[in-house]
Amino acid sequence: MFDIGGSLAAARKGQGLTLLDAEQLTCLRSRYLAALENDDFEQLPGRAYARAFLRTYADALSLEADRFVDEFDTRYPLLPEEPPPVLRPRRGFRPGPRLVSAGVVVAAVAAFVVWSALSPQPKLTPAASTPTVHAAPPRTRVALDQPVVPVVHHHRAPLVVQAKAGPCWLLVRRGGPAGPVLFQGTLQQGRTLRFAARVWIRLGAPWNVALHRGSKEVGGLSASTPVNLSA
Repeated sequence: MFDIGGSLAAARKGQGLTLLDAEQLTCLRSRYLAALENDDFEQLPGRAYARAFLRTYADALSLEADRFVDEFDTRYPLLPEEPPPVLRPRRGFRPGPRLVSAGVVVAAVAAFVVWSALSPQPKLTPAASTPTVHAAPPRTRVALDQPVVPVVHHHRAPLVVQAKAGPCWLLVRRGGPAGPVLFQGTLQQGRTLRFAARVWIRLGAPWNVALHRGSKEVGGLSASTPVNLSA
């Protein structure tokens, strides 16, 4: 007879593995692995789990998994399920008045269901569909304790904003702080934006960006003191 548990234990020890090492290798609990090595299959959740765990453990140790599973099936064959017992009524059984009343109620309900299914159903006039109005999602305000930098341009050269040292959150409006939004979001490092119109800018991290208008660099950006950038 092929020794299932002894072969598993010998292969594990021959590879210099502990039960904890085998647990990490197979993702099975060490107590289940110990039960397999001791042929204590009753400690496993069931026959199907025992076969699956046995195959997984043998594969992890580079053993012939089919040989282990076949030996397990030989020792513990799958038993056929027992047919359910047949309940026979006792001789001389007579239904009581309550049982008779319950049967009458069940028959009446069944007759009502059949009558409802065979009766013609009234036609329903579909109601006029109401157009669905999708509300615009509210704008999320970003509370940043950062300087507000109004930038006024009177030249035709566009304003170039480049994120050099890192990302920077920007809010760019046309004309002034109440103007329409031209850009709102995070300018990732290495990306560049250009604005030809007169704009107002709020910078989240001014130390990460460089502002140019033509060949002239706009300096004086600070995280603590607002800077007025003019033409």
